[in-house]
Amino acid sequence: MRTDCDIIKDLLPLYAEGMVSDKSKDMIEEHFAECEACREIYKSMTAPEPQVQFHTEPAQSFKKYVKKKKWSFGWKVALVTALAVLAVVIARILALGGVIGLLMFGVMTAPVEVDTDVNHYEQYMGQDAKEEYRTKWSMDEGIFPAEITDEMNVKDYKMVYYNPWDAQYLSYLVVEYDKEAYDEEVNRLASYPSDSYYGYYGAEGFDEKYELLAMNADSYQGFVYALTDGESEIIYVEIIFCNYFMDLDYEKYIDTDYLPIGFDATMDNPYRKEKMGEDY
Repeated sequence: MRTDCDIIKDLLPLYAEGMVSDKSKDMIEEHFAECEACREIYKSMTAPEPQVQFHTEPAQSFKKYVKKKKWSFGWKVALVTALAVLAVVIARILALGGVIGLLMFGVMTAPVEVDTDVNHYEQYMGQDAKEEYRTKWSMDEGIFPAEITDEMNVKDYKMVYYNPWDAQYLSYLVVEYDKEAYDEEVNRLASYPSDSYYGYYGAEGFDEKYELLAMNADSYQGFVYALTDGESEIIYVEIIFCNYFMDLDYEKYIDTDYLPIGFDATMDNPYRKEKMGEDY
């Protein structure tokens, strides 16, 4: 969808000074590729004798004035201008698409939070976790260890949180146990009331080098499970979302060997189309 020219014009003063984010920069340059009028406005703005013609509305006139004077005003005026432009962008988005526009803005601006420090494990897992990580759409995290102990040799850990509109979680923990502790943990997981998961999001089992020890699966919310190499290592994984897809590019954050074979939670996944209707 072509970006509205008024949005691009609002952003041009900041773009000219290199004060926009990478995503905004890409959006502006993509617009330049198809809009000669906006390209010409930008060229005139950056010429030795700027001849930019703005609309005569007070807000536009003020921006023209600030464009000429902002360096003499200092960084405070520049900051105020940036906030004003952001407010205009949000207003434009809402005018263009209402709730849909707000969703798009959320996806564009929401940060992906990644934590690989296992010392923070209990901030994200279990009932003592921080509020935004505590319930995780009511999925059962009992498959994961309740805590990290000194006897656990943690080989890898990652927690990914993304909330453009609805919260999404991806976590994995790779632990190497000694023989006694390994047997004890395998027995604990074997007693877990595992769910059937075949067919959910195209899942068809796991890589042959791993054995599935326990599975909490929900046809809507995703999976929490544990795998083993059959010797000393156990891999705990959770991939939790809603609406039958993830905005998060999950394959960037996890070894795909840990995912079910055939797993597809992208926006256009066939499982979502089946559940929501083929023409959704």
